[in-house]
Parts: sequence; C-alpha cells; structure tokens
Amino acid sequence: MSVTIPVYVVTCRVPPGSGPQLRVAIADRTVRVTGPGGFERMFDLPPYVAIESLQWEVYTDVFELRVPHRSLDPSGAR
Repeated sequence: MSVTIPVYVVTCRVPPGSGPQLRVAIADRTVRVTGPGGFERMFDLPPYVAIESLQWEVYTDVFELRVPHRSLDPSGAR
C-alpha cells in the first residue's frame, strides 16, 4: 500500500534566464526569492507544511516551490 502526501505548491514568474542567479532564503515561515535587476518575491508558508523538505526549481521563466504537507497522526490532527 502506498500513501500519497499532499504537496503545497507556489509558482511565480521570474526574469527569463535568471534561474542560476536566483537566491532562496527562509526565515521562520517566509520564503524570499531574489534575483537580478532587483527581482524579489516573498511567500508565507502555512503551518502544516514540512519546511525542512522544501524543494524548488526554475522552468525558463517560472519559479516553482514545492513543500510536502506534514504527515497526519492517527488521530487526524496535523
């Protein structure tokens, strides 16, 4: 039996070709993405995601951030 854990996904447009120059920083539950030309975006993550498992990728001019939800305990609480 396999279990699928939901994933929280955030996307935003970034300057084309800026992928290698983007920097991602996390403070508390806020993700800050910065890049060339003064580019900056900030995202607040919900409390039910596993920040330690955060992953991100850039596809041409789209930044995609993926963070899995924390596992549910047997009582159903998060």
